[in-house]
Amino acid sequence: MRLKTNASPVLFAGLIVLLSMIGQTARPAVPGDPPSDPAEALLAAIPPPLPKDASRPLVGAIRWDAWSGGTVTKVVEQTLGPAKYHHRLPWFAEVKGDKQVAIFGGRQIIMDMEIAWAAYAGLDYWAFLLYPEDSPMSVSLARYLQSPRRKQIRFCLILHNALGAPDDQWPREQARLIKLLKEPGYQTVLDGRPLVFEFSAVERAVERKRFDGLREAVRNAGLNPYYVFMGWNPEADWRRQSGNGFDAVSHYARASGSARDYASLVRETEEYFWRRAAEARVPYIPLVTTGWNKEPRKDHPVPWEKDAAYLKQTEFIPSPAPDEIAAHLRRGLAFVRKNAEICPARALVVYAWNEHDEGGWLAPTWTPEGRPNSARLDAVRRALISGETQSDSAGPRRTTVHAAGKPR
Repeated sequence: MRLKTNASPVLFAGLIVLLSMIGQTARPAVPGDPPSDPAEALLAAIPPPLPKDASRPLVGAIRWDAWSGGTVTKVVEQTLGPAKYHHRLPWFAEVKGDKQVAIFGGRQIIMDMEIAWAAYAGLDYWAFLLYPEDSPMSVSLARYLQSPRRKQIRFCLILHNALGAPDDQWPREQARLIKLLKEPGYQTVLDGRPLVFEFSAVERAVERKRFDGLREAVRNAGLNPYYVFMGWNPEADWRRQSGNGFDAVSHYARASGSARDYASLVRETEEYFWRRAAEARVPYIPLVTTGWNKEPRKDHPVPWEKDAAYLKQTEFIPSPAPDEIAAHLRRGLAFVRKNAEICPARALVVYAWNEHDEGGWLAPTWTPEGRPNSARLDAVRRALISGETQSDSAGPRRTTVHAAGKPR
């Protein structure tokens, strides 16, 4: 199923051509974008947001914004270049041939449309991986902050790369981070505490020291964030990190080299993450996964994952059906409600909005017809409307295993 709009596939395809002609922006400070009437028409065609339901837990999705220009974008154009991976491409990509694609996600209209899609699905917040301000990986966050639609979805931060900024840059980055925590629309929990995730960087000495200094600076600014450590073992992570300023634990993803289908991956997530957190009674924000498949990176290795174990894998997890993701999400909502004592933030986080070449995404994807495939967002919307009214107590269903990891 795809998002129903009055905009034709030709109009969507025309937007891609238009954006490729305009070109991409690599820095947040670029002046205003050129007029793009076809894009404005498409924006207006996206259905209205799902009304907010204050009674249900918050649902957020992780953003890894590698699609806005720069070196990393060039790398992911290689990983997703082969035709067998084109179904994973972000909706705004341009396919130039069976082995070549161009990705240009830095335009303001693209962010405005992504906000509209996320709001349509009912997402409450995006969790942006924070990079230094001058990085092309920060373009999308800048575009979000500039968007007239930003009130439709809140945002929070995942500390990781920014904590590793050069020494002379760190004071500016720390000041920027504090400013972001004060932005209108920053996601808060527990009566106004800014939600801040941290993904494993504090296990390195330099980042540990910076995190300690950051916490003090944030306190001096009058803020009291809810810090959440993203790790791999809830009980061990809490035992190790609870004395380091963290209020809860969570995860960035469920990385699996043993699961051979999405049902197995979900079973691992719910058993090894959720159940263990509940048994250990640790403060927790559960992860909902949309998949895990690094086959594109095996075919075209990325420079930041040399000698990774998946480079020797022969089987990869096929892409799940949208309804499988929705069922997992409904169980996540039920988990938070059932385990209110260990889930005081009443939130969960989804991997991911746009980890396209790692195998985890909710965002609309490219299609040969030119109309973005929003089937996963359609399913999320249905899940958030239905809540727990549909029973998924039996857990994930096992599906057929395919070695190539292609959707069947």
